[in-house]
Parts: sequence; C-alpha cells; structure tokens
Amino acid sequence: MKDPKANLELIKEFGINGYENIRTLAEINLRTWEKLIEKQMDTFGLLVDTGIEQLSVNSKSSDPKELFNSQVALSKSLSENLAGKGRDAVNLATQAGNEYRSWLENGINTFNSKVTAAAEEALKQ
Repeated sequence: MKDPKANLELIKEFGINGYENIRTLAEINLRTWEKLIEKQMDTFGLLVDTGIEQLSVNSKSSDPKELFNSQVALSKSLSENLAGKGRDAVNLATQAGNEYRSWLENGINTFNSKVTAAAEEALKQ
C-alpha cells in the first residue's frame, strides 16, 4: 500500500470501526448494569417485605408453637424467593456473557476481514 490516501482511508476505517465497537460495548455494559441493579432492588425489596412481615407475625402471635410455625413458613417463602432471585442472577450473567462473546467475535471477525482485505490489496500492487 504505497498510496498515502489509501493508507489514510484504512486508518480512518479502523478508527470508525473501533469507535462503533466501543459504543456497542458501552451499550452492553449499560443494559447489563441496569438489569443487575433492578435484580438487586427486587431482592432488597423482598428482604424488607419479609422483615416487615416477620415483625407483624411476632407482634400478633403469643403462642410459641404458632409463632414457630409462622417463622418456618416465612423462612420457607423467603428461601424459595431468594433461590428464584439467584437463578435470575445466573441467567442474567449467562445472557451478558453471551452478549460479550458475540461482541468480541464480531470485532475479531471484522478486524480479520479488514486486515485480510488490506493485505490482498497490498499484494496486488
């Protein structure tokens, strides 16, 4: 590639592709962050609601056996909900990982095709 204009065009193209790749990565990061914050807020809300419910159960129940049964039911409900939240977090991590992998593969393929095209063009001259 002895032509300076062609060299500058190639550099410009790499720059534009790099910018687009960074912008896409930032969008993936933002979406993932928003989903993660939403899941954390849902879990926090669950914990707060369970705490309020526990206070209500404690204040209403005077029989120890009834109190114990209520606490067991509340604990079971909380553990099932937390397990569901954990599964949601794993699904979110898997989805984000797939998006990052796709982004990386796309970037590598684009880079390789541009370098190959530039090398073929250089060999023609």
